[in-house]
Formats: sequence, C-alpha cells, structure tokens
Amino acid sequence: MIETVDQYIAELELDEQRKWTMTFVSFMRENYPDFEEKISYQIPTFKFGKQYIAFSNAKTHFSVHTLDFELVLEMKDRLPNAKFGKGCVKVKFKDDDSIPELFKLCREIVVRNQIGM
Repeated sequence: MIETVDQYIAELELDEQRKWTMTFVSFMRENYPDFEEKISYQIPTFKFGKQYIAFSNAKTHFSVHTLDFELVLEMKDRLPNAKFGKGCVKVKFKDDDSIPELFKLCREIVVRNQIGM
C-alpha cells in the first residue's frame, strides 16, 4: 500500500511517469509548502481549504485533477491537444510544451480558491 508521495513516485514504472510526477510534485512543494501533501485515491494530492490539486499517470499521459471544474473548461482553449474530464486535464507525455501551462493552471486553482482558507 502506497502511503507517501515519494513512495508513489518510486513505484512508477515508466521514466516519463516519474519525470512528469516529480516535476509537478516539486513545483507544488516549492510554491505551496503549507498545503497538506498526501496520497488520496492512490494518487499524489495537495489539499488546501476545500480544494485540492492531484496528479495521476496512465501509460501515455499525465493528468492534473481539481474540483475547479470551471477552470478545467477554460483550459480547453489554452491546451488544444489535451483531453479533458469533468475535473481533470490529460496531457500526453510527449507534449512537454504544455508543462508551463499546467503550472499556470495549478497557480490559478490556488488563487481562485484561497477565499476562506
């Protein structure tokens, strides 16, 4: 049973999965050290207030998950090659150019949801 984010990363099978997850976990740790870091639903999750940002991997893509469904919809124009679920943005590992836009997404989720923290 995976209990920590570092353990999750260590158990990833593909280099791309490890690279993308480490990139985003490092980004969150550096920028939001006060957020609660945990494994929730078997994926790395950063909780703040009633909101969260979580990351998951599939064979060919990386996903960012949030409860900010409106912001996920807004990302459709900014990441035309991504796929979208109700609360997630899925990007192919080969689409490195999308990383800065996903960092921006994470920042916007935090800014838009800091009220009442």
